[in-house]
Amino acid sequence: MADDGGDESTADGSAAADGASAGPVITDADRRRMQLLAAVPVGFALAAYAGQIFFAALIARAPLLLLSLNATDPILLGVAHQAPLWAFMAIGLTRLFITDPFLYRLGYDYGPNAKAYLAAEMGPRSRVIRTMDWLERWFPRAGWLLLFAIPGYPMCLLSGIARMRQPLFVVVNLAGTFTRLALVWWVADLFAGPLGAVIRFINRYSIPFTVAMFVLVAVQTVRNQRRNAAAEQRSFEAGTDDA
Repeated sequence: MADDGGDESTADGSAAADGASAGPVITDADRRRMQLLAAVPVGFALAAYAGQIFFAALIARAPLLLLSLNATDPILLGVAHQAPLWAFMAIGLTRLFITDPFLYRLGYDYGPNAKAYLAAEMGPRSRVIRTMDWLERWFPRAGWLLLFAIPGYPMCLLSGIARMRQPLFVVVNLAGTFTRLALVWWVADLFAGPLGAVIRFINRYSIPFTVAMFVLVAVQTVRNQRRNAAAEQRSFEAGTDDA
């Protein structure tokens, strides 16, 4: 922090305070590196949309391909009923963990600026940013426990921002991911009958389901864009009022 000496002018003190609050300057090289680190998580987020759209077409015909695209809990349950245990665990663990080191590194190297960068890329009202806002309040108290319970995009980025030790991050993340997959497999086995009936029904009407999912994803995308635009407009108006 800048030291406002008694002999310094008020203008100089205000400028120093503004510089301190703004944080480190992000250079073009930093921005390019952030784009590279974010490319893998963003790419897999887009792949998840494709998996959501083609869920009905792939769940019975190519469940492991579906898992490699999207590993949300409903899809994990469906794939667990369709795939052998070793393949489910291997592909599921890889799909869920592969993006996490990039997010951790992004947060570790750039701190809060990494969150600001993702907010600019994904929108300030995106689910990742909103989840991070909620988790930030609890991370100082139980960061490793939260990482074990929900080792997703927000927690990985927060772990890097908080500079959690990398070996601890990897061990806790993998342990939480493995536990999640094992729990999903157990639930899928417990409800094998109802799950099988649902999958057969979806497979029988795969074309209508695919069309419906496409429309749903399109509506969600439009709504998210409108929310982000509204949030940006409010931020601009607040900045204008402050000025």
